[in-house]
Amino acid sequence: MVNIIIGGGITGLFTAFKISDAIIIDEKENLRNSNASLWSIIPPLCGKYFNDCLKGEDDYVKIGNEYGIYFRKTFLLRKSEKPLGGGKMMDKKEIKEIEPSIDLDYAEYFDNSLFIDGDELLQKVGKEFPFLHAKVTKINVKGNYVESIETSAGVLKGENYIITASYLLSDLIGNYVKLIPFKGHLIIAEPSKKLNGIVVIGDRIAVQGKKMYLNGDSKQDSSMDIDFEEVKKTISTFSNLISKSNLEIRVGFRSVSENNEPILIKPFENLIIVGGYRFGYAIAPYLAEKVKEMVKE
Repeated sequence: MVNIIIGGGITGLFTAFKISDAIIIDEKENLRNSNASLWSIIPPLCGKYFNDCLKGEDDYVKIGNEYGIYFRKTFLLRKSEKPLGGGKMMDKKEIKEIEPSIDLDYAEYFDNSLFIDGDELLQKVGKEFPFLHAKVTKINVKGNYVESIETSAGVLKGENYIITASYLLSDLIGNYVKLIPFKGHLIIAEPSKKLNGIVVIGDRIAVQGKKMYLNGDSKQDSSMDIDFEEVKKTISTFSNLISKSNLEIRVGFRSVSENNEPILIKPFENLIIVGGYRFGYAIAPYLAEKVKEMVKE
């Protein structure tokens, strides 16, 4: 019997990839929250999950090569009043040697980051699995076992049910986990200068792929409205790197657990809830591997 994955973002896709024989259900046909991410894996930001995020880069490289998805391994330059530690502190001259377009007096340098084109990834890898665009409305439980789920497209039965923790699914999983929505904006622009690495200035981030991608704001909010003040701040931080015309702005949400830890729970014998970490792209391969282990238990 098929494994049913509810949630078609990056965690859902990686989980399908790891366990195979899966169908993915997602209410949204396009522009899920994973489409509004910066699509960067930055292990130094993962804290105690540093090694797990670093190992996850290998999964992205493998998928990138296999499916012809644009990616590149690169470095991180981060200027902040609170250094992460573990990196190399660079002065202005050293920064200019590796990132001529950036004018910073100092920054912390790390050599272990990766960018991958998220739109390409979701599109190309997503074609590998059956997708059902429907809303899941109810989980039918008998004893310690999920018998079926009810959706806007009818009742479905599977062997295992994996729900990727999303604030939008709170009606389904609210009895088991509490998720807090943090809204952010992905700004896509034409580059006016070249950027070699991933650059973080304060809480704003820039990386160049096929275009320039800017991000960084994150506020507890569930509104889909664009916060133009936050967008303006991000653009002004990297104003010398981009053309200001024809900007694309996407609103996305991180669904974060109360304790900021990844969620990996098994409320019933054949139901797993996974996700809830603020750096979803970075930790998705690790979480998917854990789900694979839990399915076999």
